[in-house]
Amino acid sequence: MHRFIYRAVITALLAAGSLWTATPRAQLAGGPTVPQAAGDGAAGCAAAKSALATRAHRSPVSVASPNLDVTFYHLHIAPDFTTDTIAGVVRVAGTVVGASMSTMTLDLAPSMVVTAVARSDGTPLAFSHPGAALNIDLGGSVAVGGAVAVDVTYGGRPLVDGLGNFFFGTRNGQRLAWSLSEPYGAREWWPCKDHPSDKADSVRVSVTVPSLYRVGSQGVLERESSALGMTTYEWVSHYPVSSYLVSVAIGDYVTYQGTYDRPAALEARFGPLSLPLVHLVYNDTNSDLPAGWASVADMLAVFEDWFGPYPFPNEKYGHAEFTFGGGMEHQTMASLGGSDVGLVSHELSHQWFGDSISPKQWPHVWLSEGLATYAEIIYWEERASVYPGNAEVVLAARYWTALAATGTLVLQDTTSVNNMFDGRRVYAKGAVVLHMLRHVVGEQAFRNILSAWASEPSVRYGVAETDDLHRVAETESGLDLDVFFKQWVTDGTGHPSYRLGARWLPQGSGYRVWVTVWQTQEMPQSNVAVFEMPLDISVRTVDGEERVRVRNSQRTQVFEFTVSSRPKTITIDPDQWILHEEVDSVAASQVPAQPVILTLAPNPTKNALSLEYAVDDGGAVAVHVYDVRGRRVLSYSSSSIGAGVRFETIDTSRLASGAYFLRLESGQGAVTQKFVVLR
Repeated sequence: MHRFIYRAVITALLAAGSLWTATPRAQLAGGPTVPQAAGDGAAGCAAAKSALATRAHRSPVSVASPNLDVTFYHLHIAPDFTTDTIAGVVRVAGTVVGASMSTMTLDLAPSMVVTAVARSDGTPLAFSHPGAALNIDLGGSVAVGGAVAVDVTYGGRPLVDGLGNFFFGTRNGQRLAWSLSEPYGAREWWPCKDHPSDKADSVRVSVTVPSLYRVGSQGVLERESSALGMTTYEWVSHYPVSSYLVSVAIGDYVTYQGTYDRPAALEARFGPLSLPLVHLVYNDTNSDLPAGWASVADMLAVFEDWFGPYPFPNEKYGHAEFTFGGGMEHQTMASLGGSDVGLVSHELSHQWFGDSISPKQWPHVWLSEGLATYAEIIYWEERASVYPGNAEVVLAARYWTALAATGTLVLQDTTSVNNMFDGRRVYAKGAVVLHMLRHVVGEQAFRNILSAWASEPSVRYGVAETDDLHRVAETESGLDLDVFFKQWVTDGTGHPSYRLGARWLPQGSGYRVWVTVWQTQEMPQSNVAVFEMPLDISVRTVDGEERVRVRNSQRTQVFEFTVSSRPKTITIDPDQWILHEEVDSVAASQVPAQPVILTLAPNPTKNALSLEYAVDDGGAVAVHVYDVRGRRVLSYSSSSIGAGVRFETIDTSRLASGAYFLRLESGQGAVTQKFVVLR
């Protein structure tokens, strides 16, 4: 009975031409353990996208026509809760670009059965549906710049995997349904161009359900009409949207409504805003609006202060509860399976980073997930008086997780959803890289980068790649960030590890300090010889702490500076700005009265030896190498001058395999150490 009613209602609504009205882009207006109270937004978001995911049943590649620029979608669907199927009609409208088109190809899974395709005027069109490609014969060639619009009538049981795609379920005996399409799931339940690079200028979603249910989706609820025990909800959005962000949530919901009224300080910067807040909560929830959801107005104020105006001011923001643990950043109405503050803030920030600015290609998904993960930390920082210590604990947890990340931050393989949404990589490391960028450019420049990025005209309401953020970051900071982005984002893998040595000498009323930093790249294996970063050095003296900042750009590097009191211990990166293995503090010792070899490595060696030594005067130093028979085979005069720690490189390429002795001589005396050459 319901299936008949669904089809009848859809047929009637198709006759209403107003349902197919698109809004051109040009008409847009407005333009360690995480605390339980915090929740883990990044983990929740990742869980909702990768848990149990398997993509063996299909290719992640979109086969849709590359010369089709989609401008408008209208989905009109009717779910059948007795058979767990959907029936529907989808209009796809667009413009031909690049080359003329006689066949339009859309992405649609083979589990969906197409029964008819027609032009917008009702003229039937021939079609074929091999595999996941829906090929539509347009009946002639359409020139570049020409408009195309087709209506696809279809139905079937959506293929469900760990992400859902389109999921039918039961909660406390009551049936429900929801969608979650990122990254390749839109094609599983509706015909579309299933690739993030092509955003429709506007979208309308009509859902016909038994009147018991309510339906949430993106945009504004334009119409709600009932007949014969069925209700059709008409949601329309006039902002560009990627196919993976088009969503529905269907259930026995209670609606909570509120308003975000922009605070006076933000109103002075951006103008007034009274934004509707709409939340759909399952009717069996034994509480009021979940606490995290109730904080969204406060989060909006924080994020507008940091990122600029909310991107969809003419529509709304809100949440629809679903039964998948975690969250998904559906445009203007996120789907949430939890209410933790961290999760809510994560999905809200996606409205700027992920929805307004979407990844042009899936390898750049860190631009969405890394920024949203760091936005959680920004919220904890701004509300430290309410959530004391959360920012520090959550950031530390991100660092700990990111240490295990493998591969580059820009993905090389997007065929595996588990790989794409690995919490260690695009989430944790993505956030940590942003934190390091904050350290490199400075606080104000970092804030300028985020706000400029969110409002960048070339990507706002569009799509972006890592190079776009790189360009904005350099413009706002005035710095050359090529090395930073290559080492941490596009080309580099792993992270550095550090070892320290420290010596000092009295100098006038203060103390002269030499700190040697050895950089080694440990597991996971790194392909970066030297991570070039500003490095903070903390000197704990007898009178307190003194700090200096240096530029670490060599594998072994000696830094020299003065402090006012006698040094006791030395620590690098005390505030954990850089992603690296934890380094213990080292005791600082006085430069001895005679030459001392501090390091002779690697030993054994195949080529060069690194010699680090200390002297307490500025006299000449000679370095001699003897073989086991006592013959001198190499001699060097030190290129370093002055008292303190010195560093030399000894070329052993002319030496045969065997044992040798390095002798260091100065006016204070001499010292000898054995080393071995292996060929």
